[in-house]
Amino acid sequence: MKSINRFDRLLMIVTLLVLILLVGACSNLVGMLTGGSAALANPLVTIDPNAAATGTPFNPVPLTQTPPPPPPPTATPLASPTPIDPWSGFAAPVEPSAIEIHRPIPLLQMGDNVVNIMVLGSDERPYSYGHRTDTMMLVSLDLEAGTATLFSFPRDLYVFIPGWRVDRINVADAYGGPERVAQTILYNFGIEIDHTVMINFYGFKQVVDSLGGIDVKVEAYLHDECGHRTWSYSPGRTYHMDGFTALCYVRMRKTSGDFDRLRRQQETMMAIFNKTLTLEGLSRVPDLYAQFRSYVETDITVEDALRLLPLATKLAAEPDRIHRYSIDPTMASLWRVPYSGASVVLPDWEAIKPMLHEIFESHPQD
Repeated sequence: MKSINRFDRLLMIVTLLVLILLVGACSNLVGMLTGGSAALANPLVTIDPNAAATGTPFNPVPLTQTPPPPPPPTATPLASPTPIDPWSGFAAPVEPSAIEIHRPIPLLQMGDNVVNIMVLGSDERPYSYGHRTDTMMLVSLDLEAGTATLFSFPRDLYVFIPGWRVDRINVADAYGGPERVAQTILYNFGIEIDHTVMINFYGFKQVVDSLGGIDVKVEAYLHDECGHRTWSYSPGRTYHMDGFTALCYVRMRKTSGDFDRLRRQQETMMAIFNKTLTLEGLSRVPDLYAQFRSYVETDITVEDALRLLPLATKLAAEPDRIHRYSIDPTMASLWRVPYSGASVVLPDWEAIKPMLHEIFESHPQD
């Protein structure tokens, strides 16, 4: 009985982490689920299935429609000596960049009781070489205020990766592991990362199946293909999904796009959270914990988890303390890298920086 009780205590932390692990790349859901600043929340638009199809904001467009690239610098940063350190102590680039590298964002002033966890979802497959972290979400836990803030980064966000160059944010892990990811987040967003969690496709499916499947409440239309079959979902309905079905649901984007995926992935996240807290979910705690340890890579220790236990319990009882945000199309624009033709998402730092200050330096004191 003591071992089961210990599992029950760890469950709340595992739940908090796993529900974030399921979130894919980008989303069409902007702002928070509940409880956040109204100034940052935008309504979720439900698409009429009978309406004419329109392209998503970040689908590829012809090169003639993209904005012209900024004039290239006369010399790469490596060839432009300056009397001050332009990288403010971060590793300098080792490759030329297609755009000018912006100066690092100053460190955001968070409380001493805030724990920042970077959650990465890898597209690594068996017998394949290399990977990208197409899921990148910051989980900021305020132990004093009793809140959790989830902040998603578009996988194609074009940012400076210290020690490399300006590139898609989802390649940072491949060029230096979790430490390079943490440096990238610190340089571009002024946020210090305390811990990292990573899971791959197989681990995701195993976690969902270990729970006996999940019930996902769908918020918008989707008609797409995955696994050689067509899937259709209608808003306002709840669908039971096993691990494979849930993985398809959070990753499909042939008829929508990256910014619609996070809406679906956040729906799945909340479904896992709710299922884990049911009697059936609690009965599967040992299996869930075993799956967590087998398929998740993390530097979070049992001691770290126990420190987060009171907050996890509070979030389980009051889900509206979980606030959801993401970078949306009003804060970024589609751009093509001139020499490669790659489609990337250019951040608008003048729009992003005020949002970061409001979210992370002005947590609501519930």
